[in-house]
Amino acid sequence: MQVIPDQRNSKTTALMLLLIAVLLVYLLLFHWFVLRHQEYAQEIGDLRTQLNRFQTVASQRESLQTRLSQIRGSQKDADLFFEYPEFDEAAAAMSGSIGDMVKSLADESCQIVSRQPVRPRVQERFQKVTVNVRMRCDAEDFLQILYRMETGMPLMLLDNLNIIRPRTRRRSAAKVVEQGKLDIRFNVSGYLK
Repeated sequence: MQVIPDQRNSKTTALMLLLIAVLLVYLLLFHWFVLRHQEYAQEIGDLRTQLNRFQTVASQRESLQTRLSQIRGSQKDADLFFEYPEFDEAAAAMSGSIGDMVKSLADESCQIVSRQPVRPRVQERFQKVTVNVRMRCDAEDFLQILYRMETGMPLMLLDNLNIIRPRTRRRSAAKVVEQGKLDIRFNVSGYLK
């Protein structure tokens, strides 16, 4: 059994041992250093990308501020919404404005039978305020009230409109004695900011 290797293989063995020693020294002393610097390089690259994005946005600051001031100055649709913060307050204001419209636009024969607030079942971007209204009124008076609701501020939208014409009473076949008012049921909706 030979403990010392042959002279022919000694150079190869020495090179292999040197390579193993260099690899061990690298792994023990320098590998963590190289990995840490790679992490730092990645983080620096991410920060540079983020800095470029921030500088791009910062360079657009003046144009965005002028655009924002233009938008704030031209908010013509702000009057379309109710200014009240809560559903109940807006529903009460809507019921009151409907009552005021009936009083100012129709004669005494037109009357509101009931007004009930209805909470929305589905959450929307803007909170919807709905009031279920039932009234008895003549067609001409109701058209004036309807026009005022649809064109006034804040915006009130009508849906689920049901108009029921009551039966007419006749004394004879040719002459109508009494014609009743229309029974009108509808929902009025508006939106909070």
